[in-house]
Amino acid sequence: LAAGDSAERLYLQETMSGHPELAEEFRSWNWPFLLQNSNLHRWGLPDSNELFIGMQGAETDAHYDERHNLFFQVRGRKQLLLFPFVEYEKLYPFPVTHPCDRQSMVDVARPDLEAFPAFATASGQYTTLQPADLVFLPYGWFHWLRNDDALSISLSFWSLSTKKERVPDVFSAHDLTLVRRNLEKHMAARFGAALFPQRMRRLLRLIDAGPGGETSDGVVGEVLAEARTLLGAVQVADPEKQDEFLRSMLRVRFEGEWQGHVSGWG
Repeated sequence: LAAGDSAERLYLQETMSGHPELAEEFRSWNWPFLLQNSNLHRWGLPDSNELFIGMQGAETDAHYDERHNLFFQVRGRKQLLLFPFVEYEKLYPFPVTHPCDRQSMVDVARPDLEAFPAFATASGQYTTLQPADLVFLPYGWFHWLRNDDALSISLSFWSLSTKKERVPDVFSAHDLTLVRRNLEKHMAARFGAALFPQRMRRLLRLIDAGPGGETSDGVVGEVLAEARTLLGAVQVADPEKQDEFLRSMLRVRFEGEWQGHVSGWG
């Protein structure tokens, strides 16, 4: 399955669960290694896995998972580009109600810096995985991959991350990135999926309007007041910093002509 001159690339993604014909193969795997690492790092048990087989040149768009991932490169070479979760804003993830939720809008291999200017300052890590390599992909880390060889084979094992037992005394950049995503989910629930993009744009206009306009816009004003209360609870109390936090959620991702080029999103 060499790609040749064709632009098409075949890519197989299949869960390894529900395949009794592979029982003997599964028994030969080093399960204690997976369990010991899960226990050592206080993750949940690895409860999901996926097999990936692709042609040379097949790419996986930059995205992140809400689980920890032990990623094994079984056959062939694969390019890997990683961005920490705290670079969330610079990767411009699709809104939470979009079918591509958790995927970056940026084509990281061919970025349009005019459309996505903050990506120019994103700090990532690049490597080429070789057969038998293992890489840990933490919760929330964006990863982009491209097969260097035909029939490249990879295998992922996902584990749930352990939730914090109490509210932290100091919120880290990682914690605030989680707040950013959870706040957007709350806004989506309040606005409804059908009106979400339009009302998020109205929310941005309301923030830009400054004090005095927050209670004059119905549900949008209510959501803005709720967002300010939540941000105060996570130690973002300064109104100017609250505005900066909210604008970073809304700018570019909910405005601009590019919206019309994303299918099903207007």
